Amino acid sequence: MKYYMISNGNPAAKSAVFDDPEVQKAFPMADTIRASLEAAGPRPQTQFYGDVSSGLQRSWHPPASVSKNTPTKSTDLITGVLKGEQLL
Repeated sequence: MKYYMISNGNPAAKSAVFDDPEVQKAFPMADTIRASLEAAGPRPQTQFYGDVSSGLQRSWHPPASVSKNTPTKSTDLITGVLKGEQLL
């Protein structure tokens, strides 16, 4: 798995891979990548994930526009879209 990560740049699924010295050398940010993957949640259950992702990016970009209300606005947007009550 570590060779796949090193050669292709795709993060490994097993947490232990991030402790490997070769991975640490190739990815100085390996600990940050692991923490991000461990904190991740499931994608919304929809066949339109690309559209949902674009809608979320609209809420979170540019970074200077992010406020304490952004998570709530994002949740409301995606919930409305998944229920068919709102358009992207």
